[in-house]
Amino acid sequence: MLFFPGWSTLLAGYLIPYKSEFYLPFAIINQIDYLNIAILITSFAMVMGSTFVLNQLADKESDKINSKLFLISNNYISSRKAITEVILLMIVSLIIGYLINFQIFILFILFLVITGYLYNFKPFEFKNKPGASLISNAFMGWLAFAIGWSMHSKFNLNLIIDSLPYLFLNTALYLFTTLPDISGDQKIDKKTLAVKYGNKSVILSAFFLFGIGIMISVISHDIQAMIFYVLSLPFFLLTIFSFKTSHTILATKFAILFFAISICLKIPYYILIMVLGFYSTKYYFRFRFNLDYPNFSGK
Repeated sequence: MLFFPGWSTLLAGYLIPYKSEFYLPFAIINQIDYLNIAILITSFAMVMGSTFVLNQLADKESDKINSKLFLISNNYISSRKAITEVILLMIVSLIIGYLINFQIFILFILFLVITGYLYNFKPFEFKNKPGASLISNAFMGWLAFAIGWSMHSKFNLNLIIDSLPYLFLNTALYLFTTLPDISGDQKIDKKTLAVKYGNKSVILSAFFLFGIGIMISVISHDIQAMIFYVLSLPFFLLTIFSFKTSHTILATKFAILFFAISICLKIPYYILIMVLGFYSTKYYFRFRFNLDYPNFSGK
């Protein structure tokens, strides 16, 4: 399920030339190179997948305490096999990135270095440093956007301006993701923003970032961004009225869904990937582990 925030952000960058226009499904279907999109999201899935596995390898202890991401922490998959998968995914994704264009190749390398190595492993371990974890997670989302954006343009100042609404939303959602793990992170002395500053401060900070994102999307006439901001607003308001972690989980899940829906308005085939990904994952976890995952509950 973590592929979808990354894919949606990447596709938002790809669709930036159409950001100020509202389209119903299929209105621009003939203006998009779907083969390029398929190659791009497949190679980026490999990049993301390799860093997700590295994160689970680094977090085996805390994942076991927090009862999450159990495939590696509970030894369903050995560390040796996981490392082999990481190496293969990195090699293939970098080859594809280089063949697309050199700019995307460089962005893939940056994503792998920051998200895979600097974020997880000593001596850096950005994930255990509140400020560094915030900056690195914000940069991860920005890189996803920049990769999609780079299919059309060379690096210039417009990349920074265009990315801001997506940068602020993804950073706000990252803050929410630190809240469910407070108890387990405290037990292993993991210094996250939620552990250091507490539930209320994190929720208020996330709402502040969300508010800035709305204003920037309006000022920049980014209708694509305004769609998911407006739809997500009730869930974010609920978090500051209740300050409940369960409501931040709901806000995160629905913001990701609404973000994807805004992409589907321009790339309607994306909904097929979403439905297939959701239900195949749900079937797998129910059949293999008798778990109700993924879901839209507040847990």
